[in-house]
Amino acid sequence: MDPKKLKRDASKVHAYLKEMEDGTLVTTKGCKIYIPARFAEQQMAFLGTETSISGIFAITVDDTYLGVSLANAMMRIEPTITNYIKIEDEDYIEFVFTPGSVVIANINLLKSDIFIYRIYSELLGKGHVPWFMGYQELGRIFESARHHAGVSVGANHAIVEMIVAAISRLADDRTQYYRQSIKTEKDLAIDPTFIPLRSVTYGASNTTAKLVGAYWEEGLTSALVNPSDTVEPIEGLLRR
Repeated sequence: MDPKKLKRDASKVHAYLKEMEDGTLVTTKGCKIYIPARFAEQQMAFLGTETSISGIFAITVDDTYLGVSLANAMMRIEPTITNYIKIEDEDYIEFVFTPGSVVIANINLLKSDIFIYRIYSELLGKGHVPWFMGYQELGRIFESARHHAGVSVGANHAIVEMIVAAISRLADDRTQYYRQSIKTEKDLAIDPTFIPLRSVTYGASNTTAKLVGAYWEEGLTSALVNPSDTVEPIEGLLRR
C-alpha cells in the first residue's frame, strides 16, 4: 500500500460506515484500518481472541480514500483479516473489514485518563508519529481528550501546538524548525519529520543545554557537530 496515492476525504469514508441501533459501527462496502505495529508494545493495541486498538488510526476505502481518527480512547474492533505490512519501511498492522462486517463493536467507548499519557509518550515524547498524521493533525491530537478520556489538556490547542511546533523539523535538516519554512498554506503539502521531545541531539538549542543535560555523550556529539552560532540569554546568565 502506497500512502502517497491515497486521497484524504473523510466524507468518502463516512459514506461506507453505518451506525446501527445496537451501538455497532458497520461497513457497507468494506474498509481497512491501519495502526503502527509499535502500538501493541505500548499498550495502545491488544490482539488476541478480542482485538482492541487505539482510536488513533488511518481508515481507507476502495484503497483510494483516506480518513484519520483521533479518538483518545481504546475501541474493540472485529476485523475479517489481520495483516502485518510495511509502510515507508515501518511495521504496521492492517485490519481488513469485508462488506457488511462490524468495524467497531460498540461506539460507546470507555473513558481512561491513563490512555492520554500513552498517546503523549509515544507520539510526542518519543516522536513516533504515524505516516497518516501531519503537522496540523498532530496539533489536534488531544482534541477529544475531555470527551473520550475525561481529562483536559488545556483550554485550547495552544499548549499541544507549541510542543508540535518544537518537534516538527525539516526532513533534510532536523536542526531547522518546520514552522519557519511555512510561508503559505501550500507549504503545508511538504511533510515535516518529527523528533522526540526529549531529544538532546535536536531538542536542545544551545551548547550549554546539550552539555549540562542528561545523555552526556549524545549531547557532546551534538554540540560538536552542530555548534551554536550565538549565545542565548540563559547561557549569558550562567557564564556570569
